[in-house]
Amino acid sequence: MLNRKKTQIAIILAVLAAICPAAERPREPVSIIPQPVSIEYDDGCFQIGPETHVIAENEAAMEASKLIDALAPAMGFKLALTNASQRRRGSITLELEKGPFKLGGEGYMLRITPRRILIRAKKPAGLFYGIQTLRQLLPEQIFSKTKAEGVKWKVLCVRITDYPRFGWRGLLVDPARHFIPKQDLMRFIDIMALHKFNSLQVHLTDDQGWRLEIKRYPKLTRTGAWMDFTTMRHGDEAKGAGDKRPGGFYSQDDIREIVKYAAEHYISILPEIEMPAHTGAAIISYPEIGLYPDKLSALPAEKRWNANERVLAPRPKTVEFMQNVLTEVMELFPNKYIHIGGDEANIGHWKNSEEMQAQKHQMGLKDEAELHSWFIRQMDSFLSRHGRRLVGWDEILQGGLAPGATVMSWRGQQGGITAANAGHDVVMAPTSHTYFDYYQGPSGKEPKAIGGNLPLEKVYGFEPIPRDIAAEKVGHVLGVQGQLWGEFISNTPHLEYMAYPRAAALAEIGWSPQASRDYKNFLTRLRCHLSRFDAVAVNYRKLD
Repeated sequence: MLNRKKTQIAIILAVLAAICPAAERPREPVSIIPQPVSIEYDDGCFQIGPETHVIAENEAAMEASKLIDALAPAMGFKLALTNASQRRRGSITLELEKGPFKLGGEGYMLRITPRRILIRAKKPAGLFYGIQTLRQLLPEQIFSKTKAEGVKWKVLCVRITDYPRFGWRGLLVDPARHFIPKQDLMRFIDIMALHKFNSLQVHLTDDQGWRLEIKRYPKLTRTGAWMDFTTMRHGDEAKGAGDKRPGGFYSQDDIREIVKYAAEHYISILPEIEMPAHTGAAIISYPEIGLYPDKLSALPAEKRWNANERVLAPRPKTVEFMQNVLTEVMELFPNKYIHIGGDEANIGHWKNSEEMQAQKHQMGLKDEAELHSWFIRQMDSFLSRHGRRLVGWDEILQGGLAPGATVMSWRGQQGGITAANAGHDVVMAPTSHTYFDYYQGPSGKEPKAIGGNLPLEKVYGFEPIPRDIAAEKVGHVLGVQGQLWGEFISNTPHLEYMAYPRAAALAEIGWSPQASRDYKNFLTRLRCHLSRFDAVAVNYRKLD
């Protein structure tokens, strides 16, 4: 079998040698990330030139326009968009299947012959993903933002059938610790889309910053947006809030623009509004939601940052406050999921509060863990009444899990196993394999990171479905997510360095069949893929 495979590859390369000049041949038959479900090779090449037409109608025409716009800068010419009545030889056709289609809403078929390119899908998302594959079949110069001289835009003739393994393929970024400008966030979305990710969690609030405009509570950004992790860590309390202190926030118009841009790339923005802990920036803005309002209100705003307990007081008025915040969040983000954090709640502070102890006994709750669970359930029922689903880190399991909650398992996989076996949906995001804020090699040779060690090979070795999940519960594993926590990631070049190429490995885990995963093969394809990163100026970490 192995000799037959080698013979097939040799024949393919020989055919390429006869048809395509050496300078235009790919180093491997094709190098696509994530790896498609099925790929077969045919003889010949298709060449795209100024006379090539793109044929598409209705919703498919929208995706065709994206293809034309993506190709134009490097090619130096813009392909014409026509409809099916003008079908001609030498065209690129995008079609939406009207009948049965077994590949799902994100699946696609790509057929390339010397005469035409055809991308067929059930839904526009599938066409979009087919386009990303087609871009990777072209010479890497196609990713350049300026005209690439002397390149013949030939693609190998192939037949690809493709669809994702998981429906949730995500990354997380953390503008709460260090603000990420809107344009940089949109660039990050561009690179995600190439890898067929479909979810971007944006950690909008934490102790060091509140980054989302809330009309009802303007001080959340007037006061709470003007800090970052570095400044707060170094104890800089000399400057008044907003007085040249680093920070920033997204206006509601910014968010609408980001959400729209992401949707055009078939990426859902998942907002995370932390509660009840990681809420320092909210408490310094509105002390009445903290444990000791009078004490904190007596301090000037710039002195409150390190003087609060960084955990909400879960009194009814605080619940109302946070639900009012979530009301505006739901108006801005159409995602059916809303992330409320729920992690690392320093509930020991509740134990030391006479008010919280009285509330706990009045409610008949056994301990602070049950008070935490009560608070989470208030948010779960509120979101459910509005047709949304609560997502939280696996600490929301303590004290009993809210009925509609989805668990993001980060402290290993046990939280996900427990939740899935209990019938709850789960996203696997363990520190062991998905925390891209960890070092990628020896700490002395790497940019500052939060700790840990997560090399590329370990990421690629991750299996999101543990054996301990019952076979009938496996469907509760929605997918995977990689985390780029921002404590030590203060700018976009550093963000890209920490993300790639590890995120490329995670993309393959989320999309490609488990049986096809092979690290050596991935590295072979990745070496070609890195030349695409060079063309688009991604600041990736070089391979060891």
